[in-house]
Amino acid sequence: MSRIDVIVVCWNDKEKIATALDSVFALSEVRDDPSFANVVVSDNGSTDGSRAFIGERYGGRVRIVENGANLGFAAACNRAFAATSSEYVFLLNPDAELKDRALAEIVAFLDAHPRCGIAGSRIYNYDGTVQQSLGEFDTWTGAFLRSSAWGEWPALRGFSNGASLRDFAYDRPRRVDLAIGAALAIRRALIDAIGPFDERFFLYHEEVDFAKRAAEADWETWFVPASEAVHEGMGSARGQYNVERRKQASRRKYWIKHHGRAWYYSLAGALIGRYALYAGVVAVAVIAGRRLFLR
Repeated sequence: MSRIDVIVVCWNDKEKIATALDSVFALSEVRDDPSFANVVVSDNGSTDGSRAFIGERYGGRVRIVENGANLGFAAACNRAFAATSSEYVFLLNPDAELKDRALAEIVAFLDAHPRCGIAGSRIYNYDGTVQQSLGEFDTWTGAFLRSSAWGEWPALRGFSNGASLRDFAYDRPRRVDLAIGAALAIRRALIDAIGPFDERFFLYHEEVDFAKRAAEADWETWFVPASEAVHEGMGSARGQYNVERRKQASRRKYWIKHHGRAWYYSLAGALIGRYALYAGVVAVAVIAGRRLFLR
C-alpha cells in the first residue's frame, strides 16, 4: 500500500494540471519508490478534455474519479477520500507544484507526531515570496476588524484575526489553527474520527471548518516548512468577482455553523452600521465643502 494518496481536484484545468501531476512524479521519493504515492484526480465533470489529456499523458499512473458534474471542492475531495485507503492523504491544487521531498518530509512529520491530523506545507508564490497559508479561528472582534478598515489601524491591528501570524517567519514547524488546502496533508484516522469535508462548503472555508472540527476533537494542525510547494492561486475560481462572492458565502456559512445566527447577525449589523457611519461622515464633509465653495 502507498504511504500517501495525492488528490488533485480538477474542473476544466487541462492547461494547468500537468504542473501539479508532473511535480509529484518528479519527486525523488516517488522516483525511487513509485509505490510511495498513489495519485488520484477527482474530476468535477470537466468539458475541456482534461480526462483524456490525463489518460494520454500519465496512463495508469493516475487514477481518475469521475464525478460527472461540478460538485464543488469539498465533495470532490470526499469522493477521492472514499476511493483511496492510504494512511495519509495530500490535497494538491492543480495550479500548484511540489518541491523535491515535499511528500517524504510531511509523511515523516506525521509519523513522528501521532496527534497531528492536519499538516500544511510551506507555500511560495512564483516570485519566490512565501505565501500566507496559515490562519487563526475567528473571534467576533477579530472578524469585525478584519472585515473593516479599522483592522489596519496600528492601535487595533493586534486584535484582528491573524495578528499573531503577521510577522511569522515561516521557517520552523509550528502548531497553528489552520492551513489552506492548496498543499495540505490529512491523516486518514482524522477523517474517520470526525467525518470528511462538509459539502455545504462548495468552495472555500471547507478546510477551515475541517480544522475547527479537528481542534474540537483534540487533534492538532501543524505547519511543516520542510515540505514545500509553489502555488499560483485562483485556479478554477474563474474571475475575481466570483472568487470574492464564493469566499463571502462560505465565510457566512462557517460563521453561522460554528458561532450561531445571533453571532453572525450581530457582526453583520455592526459592519453595516460602520459603513453607514462612514457614508454619513463623507456626506457631511461633502455638504460642508460645497457650502464653503459657494460662499
